[in-house]
Amino acid sequence: MLFVSGLVCLFGGFMAFCLYQVHTLNILLSLEAIMLSLLVILYSFNSFSGVPTHSFLILLTFAACEAALGLSLLVSMLRLWGNDYVNSLGSMKFYCMNFVSETL
Repeated sequence: MLFVSGLVCLFGGFMAFCLYQVHTLNILLSLEAIMLSLLVILYSFNSFSGVPTHSFLILLTFAACEAALGLSLLVSMLRLWGNDYVNSLGSMKFYCMNFVSETL
């Protein structure tokens, strides 16, 4: 039952990622839902098969780091542009890439 609920949450996370791409916060929340559902699936698979849960702890650590990095990027984006619209990401100028293309 835990495995099935993890699959349902995984499908819901993918649907949210595909449908709600207006705000960056929506994308980050759907990625977090996908990561947590993968954690539930991995935990249920490991508990049924009797395998130690070392991979679960590693994936949980990566999920926490991903959430912290995403929130810090969201805060810096809000400070720079004042909104979290995904459309405003297309107007960013990548000076590093322009510098590389000018030197070639």
